[in-house]
Amino acid sequence: MEPNSFTPFDNMTQTRELQMLKTAIPYMKGDQKKQFAILIKYMELQNTIQVFNQEDKVLSMCSVSEDENSTLAMLNDLRKFCTDKELETLDMLTNMISMMETYETIFA
Repeated sequence: MEPNSFTPFDNMTQTRELQMLKTAIPYMKGDQKKQFAILIKYMELQNTIQVFNQEDKVLSMCSVSEDENSTLAMLNDLRKFCTDKELETLDMLTNMISMMETYETIFA
């Protein structure tokens, strides 16, 4: 699993300032942690709403090449967020999909 990996969605809704606030949370006292965490999530929600109000950004975030097998592409994109055990499962799924595609090609 790669540390600090962001998805395209995260890159559009996260800011450097939010990351700084998140970094400060462990150093706060009891109730402050909860209040800051809620404030940060509220700010993230505001950013998300703002992104979805800008249609061109949403379209670029959601675009995937139509030439690619979107399931395999998605599984490959998920790899950077996975533990070793989850990677094994993704590898198994990827192999299974590849075998099914080969089967369909041969017998179609």
